[in-house]
Amino acid sequence: MLFFILRLSGDPVALMLPENATAEQVTELRDSLGLNAPLYLQYVNFVRGALVLDFGESLRFHEPAMGLVLQRLPATIQLTAAAVLVVVVVGVPLGIIAALRRGKLDSQLLLGLTLIGQAMPSFWLGVVLILVFSVQLRLLPTGGYGELRHFVLPAITLSSFFMAKVARMVRSGMLDVMSEDYIRTARAKGLHPTAEIVRHALKNTLIP
Repeated sequence: MLFFILRLSGDPVALMLPENATAEQVTELRDSLGLNAPLYLQYVNFVRGALVLDFGESLRFHEPAMGLVLQRLPATIQLTAAAVLVVVVVGVPLGIIAALRRGKLDSQLLLGLTLIGQAMPSFWLGVVLILVFSVQLRLLPTGGYGELRHFVLPAITLSSFFMAKVARMVRSGMLDVMSEDYIRTARAKGLHPTAEIVRHALKNTLIP
C-alpha cells in the first residue's frame, strides 16, 4: 500500500529537477533512481529494501529516509503521549459531567462540543489554534521543539477527535451503568455520590 501511495504525488524526477532540465538529465536521473524499471520490479526492490528497513533516500534532505524517521521518533512519541494525556484528563471528566447532568443545558452544550470535535478536521483546527493563540494573542509559539509550551497546540489538535469520542463513550457507558441495580443499591445504602461514581459507575464504565 505504501509503495503505491508514494506514487500518488507524481513523478519524483519532475520534483527534483528544474523545469528547464534536458531530456538526457531526466533519463539519467530516472535510471539512477531505478524508475525506468518495470513497476513490478520497482515493487520487488521496494519490498526487499523494506525488509532491511531501507526506504531509500529523502528527496528533500538527501539523507537516508530511515535515519530521518529515527531522528524525529522521540518528538513523535512525546507528542503522542501528550495527546493521550489530554484525551484522558479532559475527555473522561467531560463524559462524566455530561452523564451526571443529563438533560441540563451544560450537558447539551458538552454534547454539542463533542459532536463538533468529532466533525472538525484536525488540520483546520490546527490552523485556527495557531491564528488565535499564536498570531493574535501571542500566548503560544507557532512551532518549535524542546519546551512544554511547544506541545500545547499540537497535542490539542491531535487529541481533539479522540477526546470528543472518549467523552461521548464515557457518557453513554455511565448512563448505562447508573441504571444498574448495584448502583441503586449503593445509593440506598447512603454511599457518597463521589464514591458512588468513582468506585462503582466509572470503574465499570471504563472496562473495555
